[in-house]
Amino acid sequence: MRVGRCSIGWLSVAAVVPAAAAEGGGGASLIQPELGTIFWTMVTFLILAFLLGRFAWKPLLGALQQREQTIQDSIEQARRDREAAESVLAEQRELLAQTRRERGEAVAAGQRDAERLKSEILDEARAQRENLLKQTEAQIAAGLRQARGELRSVAADLAIQVAEKLLAKNLDDAAHRKLIEDYLSDLESESGSLPS
Repeated sequence: MRVGRCSIGWLSVAAVVPAAAAEGGGGASLIQPELGTIFWTMVTFLILAFLLGRFAWKPLLGALQQREQTIQDSIEQARRDREAAESVLAEQRELLAQTRRERGEAVAAGQRDAERLKSEILDEARAQRENLLKQTEAQIAAGLRQARGELRSVAADLAIQVAEKLLAKNLDDAAHRKLIEDYLSDLESESGSLPS
């Protein structure tokens, strides 16, 4: 179809040029086309256009279409690769955020465990202190009981010694009673000064 339009264009040019030359009235023109040259030029052009259309244009157009398709495929592949890369990037960001959350939770859990362990250690230390205080108080109370018992024993021994001395002096009953009462009041004042 293009070949036909081109040949019509050349034929019209070939017809106009001799007419213009004839109108010029004998002036010498730089280009003086001859009808035979125009005819053979047109025939050669048509044959060349036919051969190019038949053997060259189809492979050239096929190669251009193939190149265009390759470029389109490359663009599409690049788009898919970009989408895949964005997807992987989003996954990596989510994984990083999840890792940060898990790390924060692990740190918080560690702090909670440390607080719990600290509380348990403090509670155990308090319980040991209380037990130690109770044992100490029990030992002090036992020591006081033992001291009182020894004090009574010593007091009884002293009372016996006083009684022996009284008997040795042969005191009367009133003097004897007064001596024992004085001794017992001294003992009570001494035992009253001891902590209970």
